[in-house]
Amino acid sequence: MKNFKCCIWFTPDFSDSIHKYTKGFPAHITLKSDLDYSNALMLFTKIQKKELSIEFDYIARSVENDFHSLFYTIKELKDKPEWWPKDAHMSFLYKYKQYITFVEQMYLDTNITTKTVTLKNIHLVNCSDHYSKWKILLSK
Repeated sequence: MKNFKCCIWFTPDFSDSIHKYTKGFPAHITLKSDLDYSNALMLFTKIQKKELSIEFDYIARSVENDFHSLFYTIKELKDKPEWWPKDAHMSFLYKYKQYITFVEQMYLDTNITTKTVTLKNIHLVNCSDHYSKWKILLSK
């Protein structure tokens, strides 16, 4: 099982309908992963909360060490914050040791009708277990 340790996520508001397309976690952009708690806390504290509108580019799948993910890439931002990640993407589906099917990919691409989302919340998240057990530790 892939251990991402502590991560910093940027998410839409939890009332946003985009979250209904994920299974077991909020739709999010990972700003940084694989951090120990003290470094994650330091980064979380440094990042200033702000709203940021993003636009999805294309849907994609990836596999790394039997960890499968389905996500949308993000169109290049004109005025991105210094902490914005390289190859930013919004995650929607994870699986372990199971491929994400073309049907699952097409379902997401067909049903997400709005391709623009406003990110509002920063979270420090413990991502060291199965994704269904990931826990948001701090939010702003």
